[in-house]
Amino acid sequence: MIDTPDDDYALDGSAAQKDSIRRFEVDLEAERTRIARELHDTVGADLAASVALFKYYFENPQARGSREEVLRNILEMLGITLKNLRALLQSLRSSDVGRVGLVSDLSDMAKAYRRFHELEVLLEVNGSEEELPHRQRETVFQVVREALSNVRRHSQCSTCLIKCSFDEKPFLVEVTDWGVGFVGENPDGFGLIGMRERAAGIGGKLQIDSVQGRGTRVFLYGPETNTSTRSAQQT
Repeated sequence: MIDTPDDDYALDGSAAQKDSIRRFEVDLEAERTRIARELHDTVGADLAASVALFKYYFENPQARGSREEVLRNILEMLGITLKNLRALLQSLRSSDVGRVGLVSDLSDMAKAYRRFHELEVLLEVNGSEEELPHRQRETVFQVVREALSNVRRHSQCSTCLIKCSFDEKPFLVEVTDWGVGFVGENPDGFGLIGMRERAAGIGGKLQIDSVQGRGTRVFLYGPETNTSTRSAQQT
């Protein structure tokens, strides 16, 4: 059989169509993963915090005054959850860093953990966040948020430290607790996967060091200088 020009065009068109379908499937899978990560890091984290407060409420019936305050905190937390869910449904994006800036948002997060969960979160900042593109600042916020959620649920520790070294190249963010630590895989596997994906998404990397009985340290390294420049240009 002799191929005619029309036959060649049909074959080329079919190959292009298959390639387009493959790219669509890859993009769709990536979007599904992203949405799952956003739900876990925002709505999932807020609901987990609310459940923890409910647990305290029912396990401490004798603390009448504090129980009433717990209920008020639960109501406020659920309000935050609803707000985050609406924002997520509207844009299918993670909660953006507020207009006042990353450090201010981290400070607010620390205050919320102190108020709602009696977890003392210390914040140390070196350098300025202004050198970080918006996407990198958002990644820092979400990774710290997930790390604090793990501290609250797993560390059995009452104090932790967030240290942001924006003056280093690449930048470095550390979340340290002095709790029970763990051996092997982190109990919250999906959260760990999400943090690694976020770090990789900006050209950085995530490292977790944990010693049983001595605590856990989470390190978020920013991209190398040349990668950071490209990322900033794309943002």
